[in-house]
Amino acid sequence: MPEPTPRPASRLSTVTPYAPPGAAAPTARLRLDANEGRRPDEAILGRLRSLDAETIRRYAKPAALEDRIATRYAIDPARVIVTAGADDALDRLCRATLEPGRRAILTDPTFEMLPRYTRLAGAEVVEVPWIDRPFPGAEIEGAIDDRTGAVFLVSPNNPTGLVAPTREMIAIAERARSAVIIADLAYIEFADEDPTRELLALPNVVITRTFSKAWGLAGLRVGYAIGPAELIGWLRTVGHPYPTSGVSLALAGAALEADIGPTEAYIAQVRRERAALAGLLRGFGAPCEDSQGNFVLGRFADAWAVADGLAARGIRVRRFERGSRLADRLRITCPGDAPEFETLCSAVSLVLEHSK
Repeated sequence: MPEPTPRPASRLSTVTPYAPPGAAAPTARLRLDANEGRRPDEAILGRLRSLDAETIRRYAKPAALEDRIATRYAIDPARVIVTAGADDALDRLCRATLEPGRRAILTDPTFEMLPRYTRLAGAEVVEVPWIDRPFPGAEIEGAIDDRTGAVFLVSPNNPTGLVAPTREMIAIAERARSAVIIADLAYIEFADEDPTRELLALPNVVITRTFSKAWGLAGLRVGYAIGPAELIGWLRTVGHPYPTSGVSLALAGAALEADIGPTEAYIAQVRRERAALAGLLRGFGAPCEDSQGNFVLGRFADAWAVADGLAARGIRVRRFERGSRLADRLRITCPGDAPEFETLCSAVSLVLEHSK
């Protein structure tokens, strides 16, 4: 009789490991494929150098950072939970609200981990197309039924950069009172409007945010969720006991305490670059979404060839699987730095001129 072998849970067969397709750039000067933010300033680096051994030795408790975040939004600390990046918060939300027989409504395309987390929770993914058109609020409302456990609204959306109007997000929350509405606002600092205050007033909305984008701290893996205390309590129940390190918590706290000026200057630079890059691409016949993220999504006759051309010049951009809905698109992060942006524009112009 053959020896028994381990078997994965059946739902694992519907999910593959996260591995974004990327053009290799062995000597990459610019890594513009992951939407990472600005370089940390001296306030952060100085705090890093001043950390003591106990910060590394001890299990970290996030209460102090949660208090700072709560003060920022003028809410009770019980309504805040710090997580290992916003990804951790989103995964917890799926585990807390979804199970076999339940459904999660997502836009398509959107942050690619969301359908993975949904399927790993055993739930059904319901996708509503949202590309090259306005936010499909009415269609999302029409998809809601008594099996809906969660509705994910990523705004600005990744990878398109499109935003969901606040009034439509509120309407969806009112329509789906027995479900949890998850507003993923990872890129909201780059948008024209921030709906956080309005959404915090709703009883079934949880907001996820991160230090990885505008704050430039992706390597720390610190994010957070804010919402009704009961729902945040669910996330504490399904999470790890110590999800973030003491080093990460200390540096995220230092970012909140530091002068906001450099972050605001970086955001303003990104917004200028975003408009200029979209104009450059359109000038070469590459249509673009009106992004409000820190990136631009462009459409190309041969997106993979363009990505390879940029990689040959030391620039990494995000491309998508062949045969997918986004196979003809590239997502290009705006560096938020004038000399680096000039380098990017020169390379894009050379590659697209050559591809004519």
